[in-house]
Amino acid sequence: MAADALEALQKYGERLNIRRDSLQSLFPGGKEVEVPRVHLVYEGGELKPMNADVLKTAVDATKDAVPGVEVLFQ
Repeated sequence: MAADALEALQKYGERLNIRRDSLQSLFPGGKEVEVPRVHLVYEGGELKPMNADVLKTAVDATKDAVPGVEVLFQ
């Protein structure tokens, strides 16, 4: 999870350049916008820990290691 969180923050976090002309007028700061949070959404399946305590520990550790990333499970 921590590796996924770091990669998501690097690719989709911090500042993004809005390239679509039709959207640029919606942002007063111009073409770049700040992304305050990135959400990781896992769909579960075989890789999801079955033990709820193990899952909570992993999610909490990821949130502590990579601020600005939220981890969710469906």
